[in-house]
Parts: sequence; structure tokens; C-alpha cells
Amino acid sequence: MHLKELLAPAGSYDVLVIAVNAGADAVYLAGQNYGARAFAKNFTMEEIEKAVNYAHLNNVKIHVTVNTLINNFEIIDVIDYLFKLYQIGVDAVIVQDFGIIQLLKKLIPDLEVHASTQMALSNYSAMKWAYENNIKRIVLPREKSVEEIGKIHDQLKKDNINLELEAFGHGALCYCVSGNCYISSYNSGRSGNRGACAQPCRREYRLKYRGYNIGNGFLLSTHDLATYNNIQEITDAGVTSLKLEGRMKSGDYIGTIVNSYRNIIDGNPGDWEKDLHLVFNRQFTNGYIMNDKPGEVMGRGSSGHEGLYIGDITDIDGTKVTIEIKNKEIPVILEKGDGIAFKYNGKIKGIYLENIIKQDENEIIIDTTRLVKVGTEVFISYSARTHENLKQFKKETIQSKIPINVTFNFQNDLTANIKVEYYIDDELINFRHKGIARFEKAKNRPITTESIIKQLEKTGGTPFYMDNVEFNDMQDDLFIPISGLNKIRREILEKAEELLLNHFTPTKKSIKAARKLIEEFKGNYESYENKKNTKARLSLFANDLAQIRAANGFDLKRIYLDVNCSYNNEKDYYDNIKDILKEAIQTAPEIEIVWVLTSFINEYELIKANEIIKELESEGYMISVMVDSPGVEEIFDCPIYGNHNLNVWNSYAVECLSKYNGLILSSELSGREIKEITRKNYIKNTDLEMIIHGNLEVIVSKDDFTNLNDGRDFIIKNNSEYATLEDKKRKKFKYKIFFDYNRQSHILNKDCLCLIEEMAVIKKLNLDNLIVDCRYSNEKYTKQILSIYNDSLGDVSPEKLTEFKYNIMDFSQSYINKGNFLEGRLHEDS
Repeated sequence: MHLKELLAPAGSYDVLVIAVNAGADAVYLAGQNYGARAFAKNFTMEEIEKAVNYAHLNNVKIHVTVNTLINNFEIIDVIDYLFKLYQIGVDAVIVQDFGIIQLLKKLIPDLEVHASTQMALSNYSAMKWAYENNIKRIVLPREKSVEEIGKIHDQLKKDNINLELEAFGHGALCYCVSGNCYISSYNSGRSGNRGACAQPCRREYRLKYRGYNIGNGFLLSTHDLATYNNIQEITDAGVTSLKLEGRMKSGDYIGTIVNSYRNIIDGNPGDWEKDLHLVFNRQFTNGYIMNDKPGEVMGRGSSGHEGLYIGDITDIDGTKVTIEIKNKEIPVILEKGDGIAFKYNGKIKGIYLENIIKQDENEIIIDTTRLVKVGTEVFISYSARTHENLKQFKKETIQSKIPINVTFNFQNDLTANIKVEYYIDDELINFRHKGIARFEKAKNRPITTESIIKQLEKTGGTPFYMDNVEFNDMQDDLFIPISGLNKIRREILEKAEELLLNHFTPTKKSIKAARKLIEEFKGNYESYENKKNTKARLSLFANDLAQIRAANGFDLKRIYLDVNCSYNNEKDYYDNIKDILKEAIQTAPEIEIVWVLTSFINEYELIKANEIIKELESEGYMISVMVDSPGVEEIFDCPIYGNHNLNVWNSYAVECLSKYNGLILSSELSGREIKEITRKNYIKNTDLEMIIHGNLEVIVSKDDFTNLNDGRDFIIKNNSEYATLEDKKRKKFKYKIFFDYNRQSHILNKDCLCLIEEMAVIKKLNLDNLIVDCRYSNEKYTKQILSIYNDSLGDVSPEKLTEFKYNIMDFSQSYINKGNFLEGRLHEDS
């Protein structure tokens, strides 16, 4: 295999040591802020610097995750943090926020940037955009197949674009596409985009349709990804780096998965597959990357660890329990101290083995006082031997991985001018060494080249090993004591190590230049304030023509038309969409109609959409588009608007996406944070928009709810209908699920965002556009909501706004709340 990089996670310095020693080519970690795992131990700045040095001495890279979304109040601190990371020589930062991409491009262009999977760069136009914005690597969405990745890689190569591709290879999977999930943020104040996800997808749910219960269990819980059988196909598709997930996991977990994948990649024999099954997993799937179907990716029966299935209990005689071995694919030899689990009726009990009476290829007989029943499934969940073997990775050790070449050029005065060479990242590092230790004429027995080489090869505890030693003009009768050779070796290796560490850190000149840019930026940022005074207008999210008819009498700026869930297949959608758009324009000729394209759109559909728009234009119909992907301005000539999934959190994200005519600011933001965006925004031609009402979309997933616990597939033939997802413990938590023509599921929040009482404040936020989202409602509801919010734009008292709220409560289809507008993410405040 020619996989360039095995990338391992680390949530603490001790785990980093294990990952490096177990064979990772690179490790990703986070500081104590701005990393998308807020509850991992994470690293202090001193620990990051220590980690960088330890990794570099072992020829391992360090990638630091700065992959949370950033508000304007944090901009200065984040830039200072990124500058420190640059100074100490981290190899790359992993970034989600468009604003940080923009600032790094301007202020620290030499710091390598990787686009986080949460950026959801899912089409080729987005990849090209990333390259043009100084991004070196894309962490691909987990939903991309090897075939899609291969096509992207081939096109990049054809266009001579040097952009690396990184793919997840092992570990937990997000239910939501690319982790763009809001259900935790809107319902518990713990934002996944800020690293504090409460993992509601691992809870138990009921799926209901027309009032009937049609599914139970951990309906949103995925199996864990495992690609150990598919590494060659993934590599052949053009993936540079295979990423292992698990920054919240233990040292044993990280040591096991890194060691297993390292040996599998290197082709070393061993029980690596068995070891992977023994550490925490939710059973394995090949994942969307290897074209598993949604029902195969989902693990709806359990959200916890079971271990490796062995077989079933077939006989119980007192304390003697007989287990018939049924898993012949991965043979298991049990040993004293191993942990096994008994599963019966969905419940699991565990023991550590003390007495194994018999064991062969057909059955295992153990002695246990644990109460079990015939028919119980048996798993091994812990291996004492594997645990013991992992101890070798816990001690800090400098491994001699880098080949070094040494050439002795002897002078007439018996000194040797020593040339030293080695390569790091294909860059030649070389220096000349002329130390104090001298050769002299031999009085008795001359030293041989073999003796010199033997002494120089003792490089243990350093990053280097002697690959080649040459001698030029060496006389036959020279001598040097062993202590002198040791001194030469020590001086050479010390200098080589110093240059090795220097290789990863920027020059003083580069640091000075970046510092100057940052200081200028800080001064401008602190002094700038947007004086623009904008009067916001109202716009509408609609999903059918009846709603457009209801809206036609109102003074709306735009109507965003989203009919993606009106059809259950791609053919019907594209057969009808052109006529729907024409009728929408005819119905509301004075209002700009914006076609909302499907979530996480691919290149094929972008091109197809552009063809439809050009056909409409040729017939005299002008249409705009809304997307959730950057870079599409190279495809469309019409006005382009950015959907909420772009996660615009700060004024520099606005600058980064300023080719768009309008951007919806994230609904995770508080009013205070939104005000700071508009106060610091200097982009004049991009409308800043905000959703002020509606059941917000919390999840888009590839899951189509096939393969429910009883094996049935859930199919809605009439796409105007929906299913309901009910939290089994918190029964008031009910979410509507709609399916688009690509069979992606769209889950709407249980409560309706309703900011009618805050309209006096919102009107002062300097926004261009206020959006009411009436999708999946009827004509009457749309008209009532538009009427109330239209009235609220006038000079209305607080008492009248409260009256409006009660009016909305009377006909609302769900509970209403104010979302994050007043207090932001509650978890962060606490």
C-alpha cells in the first residue's frame, strides 16, 4: 500500500505518546479552546509545544484542530492562538469557520490549513474554491464514496490542482451529514459546532407515522466505521491520509486502533482484526465510503459496546457453562483475565474469566457463578494479553526513523571535514561538521572503516539511523580512539536534531512579517465600526405554490422556494422543477424568487441546475439560487444566496463568502453576537439575513430509515407527508421528518423559533433581511404568520408584540421558543 499518512487522534499528551509510538504518521489534537471536543482533556499551549517536539523527533506530524465556529468577540484571541501555533511549528491547523479561513489567508498564509469535514465541501466546485483560498487538504465528508472520491481526485489531477484528500477510516460516525447538526444546540444549549454535543443521536426513539408506532430503538445511532479491509481501494481513490476518530477515547483504545491499522497497512501478520473488535465499538460498518446502504450503516439495536461475538451458551451444569463457538471468521482463544459479556433479551452482563475448563475449535467450557441462560449470546469484550502488549507504547521513546548519510572528506592535516545529509518532507537538510576530535597516525593498529561505521551506527534514542557512510581520501594508517568517534557521532546527531526541529518552525523573518500583519489587523479591527443603518425587510421560506399565493399580497424582499421534499425521486423532481419555478415567478412577479437547491449538493446537480436556470432565462424568467456550498459562483451567473448550513458566525465569514448576494447568519447565535457581526461588517453588497420564525432544520442525514429493528423499511410514498421521531424518555421531544428526492432525511426541531417579542431589538441589529420559515405548513398558516410579522415591522409597543406572540401560540403547530437569541448556547455561559 502507498498510503501517505495514518492520522491518529489524541485527547491528552499521554495518549499522544501512545499514538506516536504505535505507528501514527500524524496526530491531530486540540488546545483547550476552539477544538470540536470540548469535553476531552485537551492540551495546554505548553503541552502542544511538547507534543510538537516529541512528534517531530519521531518524524510524525501534528495537526491542531481549530474547528469550532468563532464569534466576533473571539476573533482577536483566536488569531493570537493561531499565531502561537504557527510559531511553535505545528504542521497544520484543521478549520471549519469560513472567517478563520479568510483571516489565515491574509495574516498567516504560511500556516498550512486543512478544511474540516464540518465545512461539508461536497462537490468539485467547493474543492477548487478551497484550493484558491490557501487550503492544502480537504477532510472529506463521511458520506462520500470511493468512486466519488476517485472522480474528484482525477479531476484535481487533470486540472493540476495540488489538493490533498483526507478520509475517515475508523471510529464513530455522525448521524448528520458532515456533522452539521444542530439538535443538541437548539434543545440543550450544547452546540456540536462548539465541541459540546450532548449526543442526542445515541438516545432511544420511537418512529411514528399517521399515529402508528412503526419503529423503536436507537434509531439515530450509527455503527462505527471500520475500513481495515478496504485501505487499498481508499488509497487507490487518491486519499492521502486515513483518519482514525477518537479524541475522547482512552489510551488503550488509541493504542489498539493505531497499532492494528499500522500493521495492516504494512502487511504484518497478526490478530489485528480481533483487537479492533475488542476495544469500544458499536459494531462495524464499511460506511458510506464503501457504499454501505443507510440501513447497513445504522446500528438501531444498541448504542453501546458489545465486543467480538464468540457464540451461544448451549448447556449449563451447575457452574459449568458450555459455549458453542459460532464465529469461525475471527477465531478467539480465551485466557484468564479476559472480559466476556453475556447478552440476553437485549441486556448485557459481564465477567472477567478466572477458570477455563476446556477450549477447542468447537466449544469453550468455563466455570462461573454468574446467572446465565441457555441461548445467551457470548462476546469477548476485553483481552488481557492485548492490554499487556499496549504497555510498550506508553513510555516516551525517540524512534530512529530518518535515514542519514555521512561522508568523511579527509584533509592533509588528518582532520576530517564531515558532510551530513538527510531528507525531511522531500527537502534536503545538510551541513558540514568539523569537530574537535582528530584523527592521528596509528602507532600500532590503524582503525578500519568498518570500526568507524559500527560506532557511528549506535544512534539509538535519536531520530536517525545511519543509512550510508562514505570515506574520501582516507589514509591506511589512521587512528582515533572510540571516545573520539563517540564525540563525532554525538555532535553530528545533535546538530542534525537541531536542524530537524528548526525545519518545522518558521524563520524569524516569516514570524516578524506575520506579527506585523496581525498587529495592523488588530488596530484596524478595534477601531472599525460599521455606521450603516439598514431597515430590514421581510422574506419567506416556502415549499409549495400555495404559500407563494398566500404571500403575494405582502411587501416581501424574497421568497426562498424549497420543493426538495415534494418528490421522492430525482426523475420526478427534475421533470417538474422548471414548471414550478415558472409558475412561482408568474404568481409573485414583483418578488425575487430564489430556488433552494438540495442540501450538500454534488457537482452533477449544480451543473444540471444551471442548465435549467439558463433555459428559464431564455424564456424570460429570471431566477436566483440558494446553496450551502462555497465556490458555486463559477457555475451560476444569477444571484446566489447562502443557506444556513454555511454556518456564518462572524464578519470575516461574510467577507470570505462575499461573492454571494446574501447570507443567512447562523441560528445558533445570540442577538448580541449577531449585533457584533453587523457592527464589524464592512462588506456592503452581501445582504445579512436572519431566520426569525420557523421549525428550524436540525439534521440532514443520508439515513432513509430502512432496516428498522424488525428489518422493515420505512417508505413514505406521498412526500407531502412526514414521520415523527419521539424521544422515548422525553416524550415531549417530537421531531418531524421529511424526505427529499435524494432520500435524505430532514429532521425539523420539535419547537418553533418565534422571535416576535424581540422584534424591537431585531430591527436595530442592522440586518437586511428577516426570514419567516413556513415550510411544511399550509396557505392559511403562512398568511397569518406573514401578517403578524409584517405588522411588527412598524412602530409597535412591547405589549402589542406580546399580544402577537399569544396570537401565534393559538394557531402554532408546536411549542414556541426564542432559541439561542437571548442567551446563546447555555452550556457555554455556564
